[in-house]
Amino acid sequence: MARHFPKTTEDNSSLGFFFLFLYTASVLIRPHEMFQISMGWITIQVFIIIAFGATIAMQRPIKMYPQHWMLLALVPLIIMSGFLNGSGMIGIEQSERIFVSALFPLFLYSNCITSIKRQHMLMAVCLIAALLMVHNGHVQQTAYQGFGWALNTYSVGYISLGERRITYLGFFNDPNDLGMFLVMNIPFAIYFYKKGQAVSKVIMFSVLAALFYGIYLTGSRGTMLGAGALVAVYFIVMNAGPKLFITIVILAPIAATVITSLQSSMDESADGRLEAWYAGVLMLLSNPVFGIGMGQFLEEHGLVAHNSYIHVAAELGVPGYSLWGGALIFTVLTGYLFIRDQSSNKKLDEADIKTIPAEEEAELFLNKTLFFSLVGFMITGFFISRMFSLLLFIFLGMAIASHVRLIKLNPEYAIHFSTRLAVRSMFYCWSIIVAVYISLKLGL
Repeated sequence: MARHFPKTTEDNSSLGFFFLFLYTASVLIRPHEMFQISMGWITIQVFIIIAFGATIAMQRPIKMYPQHWMLLALVPLIIMSGFLNGSGMIGIEQSERIFVSALFPLFLYSNCITSIKRQHMLMAVCLIAALLMVHNGHVQQTAYQGFGWALNTYSVGYISLGERRITYLGFFNDPNDLGMFLVMNIPFAIYFYKKGQAVSKVIMFSVLAALFYGIYLTGSRGTMLGAGALVAVYFIVMNAGPKLFITIVILAPIAATVITSLQSSMDESADGRLEAWYAGVLMLLSNPVFGIGMGQFLEEHGLVAHNSYIHVAAELGVPGYSLWGGALIFTVLTGYLFIRDQSSNKKLDEADIKTIPAEEEAELFLNKTLFFSLVGFMITGFFISRMFSLLLFIFLGMAIASHVRLIKLNPEYAIHFSTRLAVRSMFYCWSIIVAVYISLKLGL
């Protein structure tokens, strides 16, 4: 299931997690970018390098999980794809990007978050960052020319017509990225609401309201749809049986494509999105093995795919999408299987046959929260190209860490975190592409 260094004694690196905490705050809150004097500081790079070094030196055991190997295998594939498509240096540059935005963060979050307490600390950072983004966006709604209090941040859109789509610092300067992050934080707010007492519930209810307000201010239809769909998925997962859930998962891409197709008759943007999806499918069919090369979709089509799944498949072909999609689906599927087992155990508990220990119950609740956060990414990622967004790998790492802790508490869960399921997930992920292709053929 996992490979690890020979040393088996446990030693959780406090120093590694401390700098991972600082890295998380720097990446999400971005305090160094709030002041002119510190804009050029390389705090993010310094924090992740120290966190990585401290983890390698002090953390034991250090493990590599299937998701790590899948994404690591992308590196030579991206380089090879680049050379075969006449852009070798671009392939090398893109592979370096994978290490920085995917492999290092995923490795650190999945290994360093060894307790629920550590997870709570990082979740709090996420919520604080989200609230700062929303408040900055609120200021942008009334400020002169849409400027917020965060340095050089301003709303985008046709301000003269009253359109002010909020933005924030760093890679959150796009309303779609900001909206995706807000959607992924909704389960965090609900988690702390359910765990808290009266005062905490009031605070978290206010936070939840602020998140929905911020989503509205982004003006992103994909984000708004993602928030609504996330609520629907919650009720489906908690009330539907496994077969019904799987059926809905398969049909969801078709439904999303049909909705976009209906919008296309009234909206030029939606029509362009459908054309980009179809162009991506054609790129995949014409270059099925190595794709057109990472970073080349824009060059080929003139626009990004506006769909993370289609974008990866077009640029990296069958092997590349299988690895990327397999890592995502494997993590989400593992989380779902844990939720399914929890529901089964509760039914047994009601019959006084089995009782779930409190610590395991707490970890299962946290796993459920992280599962829905990743579902938030999957839904919003269907309408924007954010396949290698740092957000994805931060949340993937958190989810993997929760899975590892669950297996440690109850080894029976290891059946859902196996190499066999990881390989199957590399096939399951293609259901999304097939569903979109069928919908496009029928609707265009």
